[in-house]
Amino acid sequence: MTEGQRILFVRKLIQKSQQEFAQLLAVSQAALSDIENEKNGISYPVFKKLVEEIGIHPYWFLWGQEPVFRDISFAIKYNIGYNYASATAGATASPAPKKATIKHLPTPTMEDVMKELTALRGEVNKIKRSSKKER
Repeated sequence: MTEGQRILFVRKLIQKSQQEFAQLLAVSQAALSDIENEKNGISYPVFKKLVEEIGIHPYWFLWGQEPVFRDISFAIKYNIGYNYASATAGATASPAPKKATIKHLPTPTMEDVMKELTALRGEVNKIKRSSKKER
């Protein structure tokens, strides 16, 4: 999944309109549309809101490593069964389970995530430059 596809997936998962989700991220509806349609990438403030306020696990957003949410409390907040809050499980909305097992993953710091993101973007730029030279 691309960044835009992940943003769209999360928005649909928590059942928000573009306008509602844009307000959560503190961006305009047009800016959110551009992100979802791959016209623009996301900024650090948007990424930070996704992780800290909406509860998206940074590993899932960056690399697709499940679970989608950092903590079961976010799945409960959005009334999504934690078992269904994964991209591969279909992400159907269902009542949150009464008892859930929390799988504890090491939580990276924002600095760690941003270092990894910067390194990945650097690699992508190298690939783009090399493909332009080959043409």
